[in-house]
Amino acid sequence: MKSKKWISFCCIGLIAMLLTGCIDFSIFQSEPPYIEVTVLDEIFEGKFYYGQLKEDEKLVYREIYQGVTEHKKEICVHSMDGDLVNGLLHQVMFDYPEIFWTDGSGTSTTYDDTYTVLEPTYVYSKEERDKKWAEIEQTVSQIISSVPANSGEYDKIKFAYEYLVNTADYVEEASDSQNLYSALVSKQTVCAGYAKANQYLLEQLGIRCIYITGTATSQGKEENHAWNMVQCNGNYYYVDVTWADPLFAAGEEQPVETTNLVYDYLCCSESTLAATHVKEDDFLYPECNLDDLNYYRLNNMYYETASQQQLLNVMYMSINGRQDRVMFKFANSDVYSQAKDLIINSLLTKATQHLGRRYGLSEVKCYYKEEPELNKFSIYWTYE
Repeated sequence: MKSKKWISFCCIGLIAMLLTGCIDFSIFQSEPPYIEVTVLDEIFEGKFYYGQLKEDEKLVYREIYQGVTEHKKEICVHSMDGDLVNGLLHQVMFDYPEIFWTDGSGTSTTYDDTYTVLEPTYVYSKEERDKKWAEIEQTVSQIISSVPANSGEYDKIKFAYEYLVNTADYVEEASDSQNLYSALVSKQTVCAGYAKANQYLLEQLGIRCIYITGTATSQGKEENHAWNMVQCNGNYYYVDVTWADPLFAAGEEQPVETTNLVYDYLCCSESTLAATHVKEDDFLYPECNLDDLNYYRLNNMYYETASQQQLLNVMYMSINGRQDRVMFKFANSDVYSQAKDLIINSLLTKATQHLGRRYGLSEVKCYYKEEPELNKFSIYWTYE
């Protein structure tokens, strides 16, 4: 009887509220279906982009991470800002290059100015993802096992740099080129694939590596680009694996193809990178002011003055050793300009005469490449 009276009272009360227009229907709405975050907070520690967020943004970041890793079609998060949610999806992917099964796009819909539902775009099904992840793990395991024992941090960074350039090709039309699978398994990729693969490899080797986006200018053309920042021996440097790919050396008569890697973007400083790269300014990045790990400085190809005799001696030694090229990296644009004029107008003639005498050549050709943006000058010898 008590139960029936209570029900009758409730019904009467409901009718009364309907008649007076005082009912608040929100009391009958259920709590938004927020995704439950079960991953431990410890896995986010040290992640660069996560560390840039406010506390309320970190919660949404964790919710997105949980949903994407579970391959959720819809991810309900604690945010009323759809643009913020889309941006946080990108930051999750910047911090976790191993999340390759979504391309970073998606739809964010905000409901009742209370919560947002993110629907990520998945490029693979969960079954395809698991199969490809197994391939990635196998490849990475093989790579890591080939790193020389007792390698220091710089050696590990250089190893990953050289490995990716030597094994993957830059192919604009490559499928799924924006993820690490394309660089590590398919072996055809673009800048995003190189940078994410490099980031993941170095993280597995214990090296802190940050994924960076921005623009880069090559041959007068500015394009969207991606590269990395690494921490080596406590200091930060830039690494751009994409621009390490071998280039064609332009010369006086015709270009010659070279398979030599470009090392200008291996642990380089801000001053080197700023000549061609501009990173997005939405985040606070560590300073990269040191030039002590400059590859050319470490390998005795770095010159702070334009000494005529020194330059000629280096060219002679290169010819005597039958090297395919000699490369000069100069400290600044003034030294580069002085040295370039010396080489082209005087020293190159003496060097080619020495080349002809040394190898009994009746006709001598060589080609050179000017790189003023990098203060670098290269000469390519022919021995036939």
